[in-house]
Amino acid sequence: MRMVVISLIILLVLIGIWIWFHFTWVEPITSFYYDELDGLSNLISNEQWNSAEEDMVFYYEKWQDVRNLWIYFINQSDIDNIDSSIKRLESFVKNRDKTSAQAELEHLRILFNIIKENECLSLENIM
Repeated sequence: MRMVVISLIILLVLIGIWIWFHFTWVEPITSFYYDELDGLSNLISNEQWNSAEEDMVFYYEKWQDVRNLWIYFINQSDIDNIDSSIKRLESFVKNRDKTSAQAELEHLRILFNIIKENECLSLENIM
């Protein structure tokens, strides 16, 4: 009986850590990027390339901070996909390629949404 109680306590602690990580790191960061990248899309569509480049530097630096923590908890392929997408977007903005930049921006938003869905506490993710 003691082992059952200990196992339940450990399970509850793990679920608690998962919930804490989701609501303190995954949810705010993915929402931030999802919302802020919409502003970057407006800059690109209006061809304000200098402002877009400045925003890209800010987003990339913030991503590097987040990446250093997420690398331990999030699937590595998801992180690699975001890394490559950010670099492609940065290249498109520097080359002032409006169509490709907007397409890559939407792809990046989808990647952040995928992480949000994969890391949320749901019955589908538990099973």
